[in-house]
Amino acid sequence: MSLKSAFLICNYLLAGLALTCLVLSKLYSPMSGLIFSAGIILCFILEKSERIPFQPTTPIINSNWLFLLLPLLYFAFDLPLLELIAGFLVYLIFARFIFKSEFNDYLFGYLVAIVCLLIGAIFEQNLTFGVIFLGFYLVLSWCLIFYTLMVERVGSKCPPVDFKATGKNEMPGSALLGWSTGLVILSFAMTALIFMAFPRFGLGFLSINTPSSPITGFSNTVTLGDVGKIKSNPTVVMRVEYTQGGEIYKPKSRILWRGVVLDHYDGSTWTSTLGTELKTRNRPGTGLSLFRVPNTTEVVQQNVYMESFDTPYLFTHGIPLFMDGNFIHLQMDKHFVFKTGDPRSGPRKYTLVSEISDPEVSYNLDMPDSDPLLFPSRFLQLPDISPKIQQLAENLTQGVHSGKERANNILNHFADFKYTLKMESDPDKTALEHFLFQRKEGHCEYFASAMVILLRSSGIPARLVNGFVGVEWNEWGDYLIIRQNHAHSWVEAFLPEKGWTVYDPTPPDPALVSLSPLNPLAKSLDYLKMSWQRYVIRYSVHDQVQVMQFFRANSRDVMQKFKSLFNWKTLANEARSFSLIILALILTLIFFFAFKRRYGGFSFSTRPPLSVILYQDMLRQLGKSGMVKNPSWTVREFLQSVSSLPDAKRDLIRRITEFYEIHRFSNCPIPPSKEKEIRGLIKSL
Repeated sequence: MSLKSAFLICNYLLAGLALTCLVLSKLYSPMSGLIFSAGIILCFILEKSERIPFQPTTPIINSNWLFLLLPLLYFAFDLPLLELIAGFLVYLIFARFIFKSEFNDYLFGYLVAIVCLLIGAIFEQNLTFGVIFLGFYLVLSWCLIFYTLMVERVGSKCPPVDFKATGKNEMPGSALLGWSTGLVILSFAMTALIFMAFPRFGLGFLSINTPSSPITGFSNTVTLGDVGKIKSNPTVVMRVEYTQGGEIYKPKSRILWRGVVLDHYDGSTWTSTLGTELKTRNRPGTGLSLFRVPNTTEVVQQNVYMESFDTPYLFTHGIPLFMDGNFIHLQMDKHFVFKTGDPRSGPRKYTLVSEISDPEVSYNLDMPDSDPLLFPSRFLQLPDISPKIQQLAENLTQGVHSGKERANNILNHFADFKYTLKMESDPDKTALEHFLFQRKEGHCEYFASAMVILLRSSGIPARLVNGFVGVEWNEWGDYLIIRQNHAHSWVEAFLPEKGWTVYDPTPPDPALVSLSPLNPLAKSLDYLKMSWQRYVIRYSVHDQVQVMQFFRANSRDVMQKFKSLFNWKTLANEARSFSLIILALILTLIFFFAFKRRYGGFSFSTRPPLSVILYQDMLRQLGKSGMVKNPSWTVREFLQSVSSLPDAKRDLIRRITEFYEIHRFSNCPIPPSKEKEIRGLIKSL
C-alpha cells in the first residue's frame, strides 16, 4: 500500500467514524447513515483517482467562519440547536473532502471529527460507543502520523494541484503501522492509570436535555392500552445490582418496580391528580434519607443503571430508606412517586437502600400528610360506568364485611380470565365493560383498571400503578435485567389494617413464562454492557477507594515476601535450592557466550546464508591483521585492494571470494565437505 493510499484510507475511515457518532446519537436515522456511507465511499474513489479536491473558486465555500451563520439560522428560523450543529458538521466533512485551499485543511477535518465524537459521547454512553471511541483514537493516531509524513514532502501550505499525486510511489512499511499501533496501545494503558486516578461524577446539572427513546405509560396521563404498546419491545430499560452487607443478594420474593401511580379514570384515560409533597436538592455522593421503618428485616442496596429513555421517574422496589444518584433535584408526590426535576441525557445511575421484606404492602400510610378532603374520596372516584359493572361489584362482595375479604373476592374473579396483547373493542360498550363481560381476556392494564373500578364500586380506596416486573436475572454478573416488555400494571388498595396493599389480578404473561433464558453469548454481551456502565461511565470515588485498597493489600503481601528474602535463616535453609538456580544461570551464560562467539549473537531477523557467514568470518580474520573492507566496496574491489599481499595468501582470499560469488545468490546447497574446506582456508589465513 502506498503512502497516499494509507493516508486517504485513514482520513475517510476517521470521517466515517465521526458520522457514525452522529447516527448513534439519533440525530440522524440509520437511513441517513447509509447515505453518508455512500457519500464517503464516492469521495474516496474520486480523491483516489485525483479528481478531487478542488481549489475553491470563492473563499466563502471553504471558510472557517461559516459557523457564524449558526446563530443567525437558530434565531431567525427557530431551528433545533443540536440538529443545526450536526447538519453544519456534516456539511464541513464533505465540503473539506471536495474543496481544499491547502494541505493544512486535513487538520481542520480532524477537528470536525473530534467534535462529532464529543456529540456522540453526550448522547451514547454504552459499550458501542466504547468500541467507536477506541477505533477513533487509533485511526486518528494513524492520520496524524501519515499527515506528518505528507507535510514533510509537500509542506502545510501546498495547494491541491501540487499534493494530489504525492506519496503514490512511496511505501510506509509495516513497521510504521506496527510501532504506531503499539504506541497507541501503550497510551491506552496510561489512560487506564489516569482512569483509576480520576473518578466520574454523574452528569447531573452538566447534562444537556437531549432527545431519548420515549416509553409510553410513564407520565401523569396514560391512555388505557399505552403500556401494552411496549410489551413486545425487548429493549433494556435498566439493570439493577442487589447487595446486602456488601455481598451480592438475590431477592426471594416477587420484584415489582414501582413507577407511576394514577388515581383518576374518565373511562379511557388515567391521570394523576395529586400534587407534589416534597421538593429537595440532592448532593451527589451524600444522598437523602427518606422513610423510616421501625423493624427492618430485609434491607438491601440497589444500584440502578437506567438506559436513556424519556421519563423523569425514579423507579423503586420496596420502601426507600435512602436515595442518591446523579441528579440535583428530587420530587415526591402524594402517591410516594419519585422523579427528578433535572433535564438529563444518557443513562442515569442512582442508588436505593430499601426495605423489601413485605412485597404485599407498598406503604402503610394513606398519604404523606393525610388530608380528609383528598383521602379517601380521591381514591373512590368512578367514571360513568354501566349498571352491569356496579351489579358485578355488589355480587362479588355481597355478605362480606372486611375490606381484605372483599378485595380477595374481586381478585379471585379474574382467575378464569386469559392474557393477551391482542385487543378488540365494541363500539357499543366501554373498554372495561367489553373486557369484563365479553372478551374476558386482555393485558395487565385492563386487569388492573377493572379491579380498581370494582374495588372503588365496593367502597375500597384503590389506585393504578404502572412500573416493571423483574423476571430476568443474569447469573454472569448477578444482576436484574429490566426490559420494556417487562412493563406491568397492578393495583394498590388501601386496607385500614395494613395500608396500601398490592394486588395483581393479571395472569402470568405467556411470553414471559415461556421466555427462554439468555444463551451464554447473550448473557456475556449484556454483562459487558453492564460492566461498561458500572466501571467506565459510572466509575465513582467508592470504586477508586476499592482499587486503592486492592493495590495496598497486594503491595503489603509483596513487601512481606520481599522482607522474607533478607531473612538469613531462611536463606540458609533454602541455599540448596538457590545453588541449583545459580548453576542454571551459569550454564545459560556459557551457552550465550558460546553462541555469540560462533554466530555473532542472537538476531530476530532471518539467519543470513552460509556463504555470507563464511565470507564475514574471513573479513573478521583479516581484520585482526589490519586489513578492513570499506563498506562501500564490492567483494571484487576488496580483492583488488589486497594485491600487495603474498601470492599464497592472496590466492586464499580469491578462492573464498569466488566461493561467495557462486553461492551468495543461488539456491544450491553447500556440501558439508565444501564448507569444511572453506573453513580450513579461513583458518589458514
